[in-house]
Amino acid sequence: MKASFRAAFFAFLVFATAAQAQGPSKSLFLIARPGLPDPNFRESVVLVIHSESAEATGVIINRPTDRSLANLLPGERFESFTDPIFFGGPVTPQGLFALFQSDKYSGPAVPMLPGVYLAVLPDSVDALLSKPPARIRFFSGYSGWSPGQLQGELDRGDWLVVDADAKTVFLRDTSRLWEDMLRRARALRADAAASKLAIFSGR
Repeated sequence: MKASFRAAFFAFLVFATAAQAQGPSKSLFLIARPGLPDPNFRESVVLVIHSESAEATGVIINRPTDRSLANLLPGERFESFTDPIFFGGPVTPQGLFALFQSDKYSGPAVPMLPGVYLAVLPDSVDALLSKPPARIRFFSGYSGWSPGQLQGELDRGDWLVVDADAKTVFLRDTSRLWEDMLRRARALRADAAASKLAIFSGR
């Protein structure tokens, strides 16, 4: 891998970790609003770590490609990796990233949820290929927002938001995930509106 790519990956790890350090950070699912014009995120569900004072980083979790490591890379080492690679986002699409679940992990990676990490450095991804955990998913590219950018998109109404969970992250069939998450987000928003109305009406 070229030195420039390695430097870019390292920079991503640094600013993603810094985003959490500037907290409070929260793990969220971003659900694209119907009709969102950006083709990179149309009908997408994105797992992100978001802090209002720093960058937001994550990966799209419902964009499987028609490629796998097994059919892209020769050799016995990769033949068991037959699950599709997902399109994680428009940033560094030539890079390979790994989202995985592990109870005990001390290597360099971005914590996305309790026990769920995003490996961004080539050496970390290579180590996971040699000894993969039970739950792992590979992504080409990632999604990233500069400080304040995502908040602006949220204020504009580009995204609906729900709290993230590991079970949804690793669903095998994501073909209807956007529709399902859209319904969930709208139901939560309706419940929140009803609760506010009850408070103001004195119920």
